[in-house]
Amino acid sequence: MDKRGAGRELARSAWDFFRDFRAHADGDGLTAAVLIILGAGLEGVGLVLLVPLLDLVVGGDRGGWAAALIGHLPWYSAGGDALARLLPLLACFALLVGLRAVVLWHRDVLLATLRIGFVEEQRTRLVARLIAAPWTRLSTLPHARVNHLLSSDIILTGACAHFMLQGATSLFLLLVQWGLACLLSAPLAAVTGVLLAVATLALLPQLARSRRLGREVADANLHLATSGAQFLGGLKLALSQNMQQRFADEFNGTLGRLMGRQVALTREQTKAQLAFTTLASLAGAAAIMVGVWALDVPPAVLIVFVLVLARMSAPAAQLQQGAQQFANFLPSYEKIRALEAELAGSAPPAGAALAAEIADGGAFAGPEPIRFHQVSYRHPGGDRGVSGLDLTLEAGSFVGVTGASGAGKTTFADLLVGLTAPDVGTITVGGRALAGAARRQWAAAIAYAPQDTFLFHDSIRANLAWANPSASEADMRAALGLVGARALVDRLEQGLDTVVGAQGGQLSGGERQRLALARALMRQPPLLVLDESTGAIDIAGERALLAGLATLPWRPTIVLIAHRRESLMLCDRVLEFAEGRVIADRRMGTPAAQAPAHRAR
Repeated sequence: MDKRGAGRELARSAWDFFRDFRAHADGDGLTAAVLIILGAGLEGVGLVLLVPLLDLVVGGDRGGWAAALIGHLPWYSAGGDALARLLPLLACFALLVGLRAVVLWHRDVLLATLRIGFVEEQRTRLVARLIAAPWTRLSTLPHARVNHLLSSDIILTGACAHFMLQGATSLFLLLVQWGLACLLSAPLAAVTGVLLAVATLALLPQLARSRRLGREVADANLHLATSGAQFLGGLKLALSQNMQQRFADEFNGTLGRLMGRQVALTREQTKAQLAFTTLASLAGAAAIMVGVWALDVPPAVLIVFVLVLARMSAPAAQLQQGAQQFANFLPSYEKIRALEAELAGSAPPAGAALAAEIADGGAFAGPEPIRFHQVSYRHPGGDRGVSGLDLTLEAGSFVGVTGASGAGKTTFADLLVGLTAPDVGTITVGGRALAGAARRQWAAAIAYAPQDTFLFHDSIRANLAWANPSASEADMRAALGLVGARALVDRLEQGLDTVVGAQGGQLSGGERQRLALARALMRQPPLLVLDESTGAIDIAGERALLAGLATLPWRPTIVLIAHRRESLMLCDRVLEFAEGRVIADRRMGTPAAQAPAHRAR
């Protein structure tokens, strides 16, 4: 991309950021602007008072616009000795300094509140997009990318807001001080302004370079986070096969690239800062020379003018450095917006509205017939899925699902629990189509134990309560007893308060699966889907567990996806999948010659 295109892209992205922040700030943004202007104005008035003060001190000309302005104060007397005139001016100056301190305190608190609120709004909005997105999109989303956006990129977006607000404050302060410089000596102010404008224009192209380097640093950081997450996920495998060094080499390579980008960015920022400081110093020196030898500016005015220039240097430097940092961190905001655009779509109701919708009418309180009517679904970008499913699962039945890997079993389960919607056909529960609010109510009622067991790095109690926050300890122990895990918990020193570790790493595979099943039972679901979620339990233990599930007092509909023949023996019915279709529908106890009783069309 050429320099002009990069500049336009930077301007467009910065404008989007400003509009987003302005929408968040709303009325508080106007209040903040008033406080910024007021703080800058009070500093300017304080500097104006220095002219008559210095006149009195150095014994210079007492005329001029500043003295005339001070002369209108009711408690200021132009007559008398210098001390009588000096004390009221000093009192006025002290009052202005105190008033400005109060204004700046309110300004800084409000700006910090707006910045923090903006960051949390970005985080909340991104999470809302994530939970509203379809499972087909979420299942392909790299976890490291989401984690990086919700942590590092969100923080850098907050830094963007900080530098934008700091820049606005510095800009208003510069404008007020520039106006004061014009009042002191318009020709001097014009000379200084032209030189500073030239310096600013010369440094603008560096903003686009800062943004490019910022994007490269952000990409390298994401790659680093991805490498770390993958290593931790496969840590046991890496240690068992002595492959740690391979990870370390890859990690160090990424780290080296990241360091190179960061050094290049620092070099650019230092170069810009040095250039701006040099040009600003030359502008100040030129202004003083013009004032002394060409314009014959009075000493008091020249001293105050130099003081104003000195005061302008700090906000000018802040503005220059802040603009570079803003451009550098802006890619993090762009990455957040890019993911939101990817996840764009109709979102479910939020907060109380969603809770009311789910609770409405006590929907799906008990098991009901589940009907698939000519249901077909294909995964985006692939040809796998299911086709022409036409079947009914009776209320309270125990249905087994089997078939080769990739046959469509998990897709069938995802459709059954409402994770995905059919491309063609309808799914009904008790005659009610699973769509819109009904689909969300269904998801809030059922329980799904997927093949990849998930446990929080928290206590057993917290993991069980996740499915039913209002559950009592007695409810938890009852659920543990149903899956044969009560003895396990009782022998742990801290019992239900035992922390299971990351992904339940302190437990065996079978123990993790039992806890996950106990959690699934906490809400007493009308449908319980077990997607190969008992494979780590020995055959005898699994048989006892499934026999217990088959006699649950509320008799839910149970769908068991399994490969082992022993796992399917307790089922009332077994569906066999191949290439996305049901090729056999066997009622247990019926001769194989009678199967398939149903074939998908």
